[in-house]
Amino acid sequence: MNKEKAKEIFERYNPTSDIVRCPRGRANIRKLLDSYARAAVNLYGIIRRDDFVNIFNDQNEDKTTKEEIYILLLPLVLKNGWYGFYKEYIVHYCFFDDFKQVEYLLEQQADKPRYVPDKDEFLKYVDEGYEDNDYWWNVFSFMLDAFGFNRNTTVAYEEIKEILTYSDEIRELGSILNEHNIIFRDEKQLQQFADLIMHAKNNTRMWQNKGHTPSELREILSKRYKNIIKFPKLERTKIKRNDPCPCGSGKKYKKCCAIFDDAKTAQLSPDESRLFYETWFGLISYVNERKSVVRAKIKPEYPNTIDWMMIKKVRDVLWNEPELINEYIGETELPQEKIDILMLWRSKHKKGMFLIMEYRPEYAVAIAPNSQGKDLLYGIKGICNSVANALQRELPVQIETVLLPFKGKIIYDSFMSVIDIRFGGGARELFSEIYDKVIKHGIIESLDT
Repeated sequence: MNKEKAKEIFERYNPTSDIVRCPRGRANIRKLLDSYARAAVNLYGIIRRDDFVNIFNDQNEDKTTKEEIYILLLPLVLKNGWYGFYKEYIVHYCFFDDFKQVEYLLEQQADKPRYVPDKDEFLKYVDEGYEDNDYWWNVFSFMLDAFGFNRNTTVAYEEIKEILTYSDEIRELGSILNEHNIIFRDEKQLQQFADLIMHAKNNTRMWQNKGHTPSELREILSKRYKNIIKFPKLERTKIKRNDPCPCGSGKKYKKCCAIFDDAKTAQLSPDESRLFYETWFGLISYVNERKSVVRAKIKPEYPNTIDWMMIKKVRDVLWNEPELINEYIGETELPQEKIDILMLWRSKHKKGMFLIMEYRPEYAVAIAPNSQGKDLLYGIKGICNSVANALQRELPVQIETVLLPFKGKIIYDSFMSVIDIRFGGGARELFSEIYDKVIKHGIIESLDT
């Protein structure tokens, strides 16, 4: 957005013609509202006026309205420029040069809960540099000790902090370190730096998280979206097979959770999983560009740092319009290997509900009817983790996903929703009877043909 256009938008929502004298008796309220507005945009970047009023009214005896905050704060907007009005929002001054970024941030914040500290803590964010922990200071101290107090160290630190606070471009770290001649003494020093960086990032209050840190948000969303599975890692200490199972079932380990550790072949190899994700993100990037599902630009590369909830929105559009795969192949220069994979996805994908009945070392076994209503069994491999490790649920468990053919195997499209149903004894017996009948006809291990 050019400066003239940005200036026009600013003046449209912050016109000097709307300035009026401060109503009698409201000068102190205006001062407090100004502090709240500065704190809010420093903590959230943007905030809807209704939400701002609710926070203020919840924390103060004197109440206000969204109409009053406009009257009281507009003169301060034009005088000080710490924040401004845009549509129904109060926005940080950094958006004055490009209001399109407001829409992008709103999309990142969508459906996320807001972090609202108590009044005393909230008003500390009037200071744009305020932080409620020492994680970034620990990074800076480490860099000073390791590389000395000089311009390269301080500039590299500021650039790293800015990138990891306002984006997920972790890949930029290497270029920043190289640009400022930051060289680590050995691998141990590099690992110490990486650990400090990740601790700082995971505990930084971020605009895209409505003020929550990534660690806080993961905990909150893991409860809200507990039915959506995305490759959790399972780490276990070494347990002897005849020991009691650590899950507390009372069974021996070999008769219980050992199946999770035994499933060494129940997922793709590292090379296969990389090929899947490179193919997948290329397709998702095209669909988003073609259909404008989310405003964020999804790069056709792996690893990919884009918010996985955004990817899920694009994925849902893809499977509602699978003919987009043909368009992607026709408009994109791709190696034959990926074309073959995509053609099979287009014609052989299977979208629907599946009942996981058994975890085997080579795959999870799921039952589902075909188009003629006949029950069939499918052997489903995980991508970076076995289905057993991803679900960690007592069987049977019902899921919703999209099965895909891949290199002679069956996988799912990286998203698996658990239907949270507890089956009683009668239902379990019925499922077992059906399973015993269907298993006689074998398990489908490939969708390629």
